[in-house]
Amino acid sequence: MVNKFRGKKILIMGLGLHGGGVAVTKWFLKRGARLTITDIKTGAQLKPSLDKLKKVSGFSLIKFSLAGHQADDFLDQDLVVQNPGVPADSPFLQIARQHQTPIVNEAVLFFGLFKGPVVGVTGTRGKSTTATLIHQLLSSQIKNNVLAGNIATTPMLSVLDRLSAKTWPVLELSSWHLENLDEYHVSPKIAVVTNVLVDHLNRYKNLAAYRQAKFAITKWQKPTDLVVLNYDNIHTRNFAKKTKACVYWFSLQNKVKGAYLKNQQIYFNDGRHTENILGIDQLKVKGQHNIANVLAAVTVAKLLKVPTANIAKVLGKFRGIPFRLQYEGRQRGVNIYNDATSTTPDAAIAAIQALAGQKILLLAGGVDKELDYKNLARQIKKQVSFVVLLSGSGSQKLLGELKKVKYPFKQIVADVKSLDKAWQIARRQSGINCILFSPAAASFNMFIHEFDRAKTFSRIIHGQKK
Repeated sequence: MVNKFRGKKILIMGLGLHGGGVAVTKWFLKRGARLTITDIKTGAQLKPSLDKLKKVSGFSLIKFSLAGHQADDFLDQDLVVQNPGVPADSPFLQIARQHQTPIVNEAVLFFGLFKGPVVGVTGTRGKSTTATLIHQLLSSQIKNNVLAGNIATTPMLSVLDRLSAKTWPVLELSSWHLENLDEYHVSPKIAVVTNVLVDHLNRYKNLAAYRQAKFAITKWQKPTDLVVLNYDNIHTRNFAKKTKACVYWFSLQNKVKGAYLKNQQIYFNDGRHTENILGIDQLKVKGQHNIANVLAAVTVAKLLKVPTANIAKVLGKFRGIPFRLQYEGRQRGVNIYNDATSTTPDAAIAAIQALAGQKILLLAGGVDKELDYKNLARQIKKQVSFVVLLSGSGSQKLLGELKKVKYPFKQIVADVKSLDKAWQIARRQSGINCILFSPAAASFNMFIHEFDRAKTFSRIIHGQKK
């Protein structure tokens, strides 16, 4: 294949710390592109990413423009690669548009370069768990199946060169990935939407704008493509009215064309026949939200002809993914759960509900994303025995709602300045048998990202040094 990127001037806007920017940089360096990397973070802040790049051939040829973007960098480029964290209305991207410079992200690059079919998974909650489970189910049948994308373990371009047209890669796609795919009229062959809930209102002007970004995963599908939607979510149910793709559903409450739950059994209906897959007593994951994720994954697996025996075997072993209601063990008679990738009130509510019957101490808090904490406060009053709140704007918002529902003030410790201190406070509380770390807020006032927050908590509770 002709290398169309050799000698091309390519600007990578946002190196970031999740690994995607590093993977994109390595991929273009390997193809001889002339790279400029710009980021609002300083070199010191980006040290983990820069250290990974220093080992790569061609690193010394990269032009770096850090600690803020410069307009001149956007004037004479052949291509701009936008990090998902960069808002679409950035004035610097507008400069590129004015000069007719194409703007892509890693998802647009992947779909443009990989010619085989893709399973794309999005949703406000559950997309990482669902994508991981789909990958495990497909791997029981398809060789070299890969999982990549927003899941923060495998960037898309890091797997691109080892894929074949029969691989059926599973991609977790954020709303930010989908914004750019929408511009290029691209949707995956099989699209999955776990749900649409209120989130990211610090980036989107309203829920309608956020919902529209999510709809892009099916917007450009063809009638021969497939979309798997959550029948129990009003927003995803409405997607079915607008998509051109063939619709399958999953539901906890209704018999549907797809996977559904009835009498504690998981069934799959292909529109003609209904098959019993397995009972939910065989699942290792907790909570109704995780059963919904299982239903979505089962639907995709059945559509791709994975044998039911394989599905039951994989589901029986699946224990979820790290830092999503992850059981960290038992200390002093107290069960500890690490749900630190929870960045919304809805995610924390689901975690609390999944631990029904336990005397819960909730460790929460962080930065607000312009979200509503009323329902979380009500759920805390119903189920939570004690609350420890880290410092942050989201914490203050939740504290205000807890006061409105008259949650006992003596059962709250607020404005804790470090996670280590919060853990020490939590350990001293009596009358509990469960500590749940489910922040319900963003992490960047204390941590690099939510995965850094999760790993930090895990190290603290096990007495490990960084």
